[in-house]
Amino acid sequence: MNQNMKLHPLTLKFSGESSHLEEPFLRDYYKGSLSNIRIFLVLGGVLYMAFGLLDALLMPQQMFSIWFIRFIVVGPGLVGVLLISLSGVFEKYMQAVLALSYTLAGGGIICMIVIAPPAVSQSYYAGLMLVFMWGYTLIRLSFVWASFAGWLQVVLYEIASIWINPAPFSVFISNNFFFISANLIGMMACYAIEFYARRDFFMKQQLEIERENINKINQELEERVEKRTEDYQIINQALEKEIIEHKMAEEELQRTLDILKKSIGVTIHAMVCAVEARDPYTAGHQLRSANLASAIAEEMGLSQDKIDGINMASSIHDIGKLSIPTEILTKPTKLTNLEFSLIKEHPSSGYEMLKNVESPWPLAQIVYQHHERMDGSGYPRKLKGDEILMESRVLAVSDVVEAMASHRPYRPSLGIDAALEEIEKNRGILYDNVVVDACLKLFRQKNYKFP
Repeated sequence: MNQNMKLHPLTLKFSGESSHLEEPFLRDYYKGSLSNIRIFLVLGGVLYMAFGLLDALLMPQQMFSIWFIRFIVVGPGLVGVLLISLSGVFEKYMQAVLALSYTLAGGGIICMIVIAPPAVSQSYYAGLMLVFMWGYTLIRLSFVWASFAGWLQVVLYEIASIWINPAPFSVFISNNFFFISANLIGMMACYAIEFYARRDFFMKQQLEIERENINKINQELEERVEKRTEDYQIINQALEKEIIEHKMAEEELQRTLDILKKSIGVTIHAMVCAVEARDPYTAGHQLRSANLASAIAEEMGLSQDKIDGINMASSIHDIGKLSIPTEILTKPTKLTNLEFSLIKEHPSSGYEMLKNVESPWPLAQIVYQHHERMDGSGYPRKLKGDEILMESRVLAVSDVVEAMASHRPYRPSLGIDAALEEIEKNRGILYDNVVVDACLKLFRQKNYKFP
């Protein structure tokens, strides 16, 4: 069960609903601190004794007295604490023993300040601040024990500097300013170190609780899965049956669609034959246009369904010419304005013939729009841009290219180069950019030929 971390604001001990974590924390803190304590006892002792070189330089007359403190009292004292840390009783008395070693090191510096000549003793107070740093931050003393030992050393210094070896007032004030400031900073550092150690331990405990909760939830989920397995198997069987029925329905729908496409194909073939019987030029034009339109659509990457629709619509795109007199369609000379206006009606006539034909493709609309142009200059409805079906845009290009490249009753073939020049010149104006690019690529790079 999750809980909030509650600590005593002064002692930092776990309290309230978190109080049961105090003993586990102390055990964990001891195990995690032991190696650090030993390392910094050794390093602190070595550094403490290394300052004996400074004693020899600054006060050679008092050197042996100072060395007695360093090498006979404090040094062996720290070694003794190190040896105690190897015993089984250290865990129980760890904080008291470490506080004693901290006080011993600081007390040694205070004794040196008393022994040293006035000029030198005033500089030895810096050593006491080094001891503060060592005791508050490195040997894993708790906040309460470290603070007690730190203030005890401040009191000892006050006694020494006032009664035993009085310091000048200005030096006394200056040293106290630094001592007390260093002690307060050390307390804050020690408080933060212990607080975060306790917080990390608390978070670790919470993580363990969460893991246990997750394990319980997983176990419950597994049990639920086992209970529901049989139900799911029944549901799966029902789904499999439904899928089979759905596939059968799809197959039936596809068969119906295939029949419809065949029926449309037969109708289209009949229409093509009707146009061919009336005007062989128009019939051949439609089939060649359909072949080119399908190739362009494929080059553009359109879907097979769209390609099929384009092919089917292109095969009968001029079906509306059945309503135009044969003598106009086959007239070997230039058409009059009236005759040309009749010719321009064939998209509308084609639309009327095809609008009621059931088909999976918009055949009537494709035929209706195949003479529309991107800039709105086409006919019969002056559509422009996206108002024109993509299928009609493809058919428009193939229709123009085939018409210009083929012979007509009223003129000889203009040639494929002239046809390609026409669509390239009017790319993006009359004809769709993408469609023109695909057509040009077919002829110029892939050597497309009309059948």
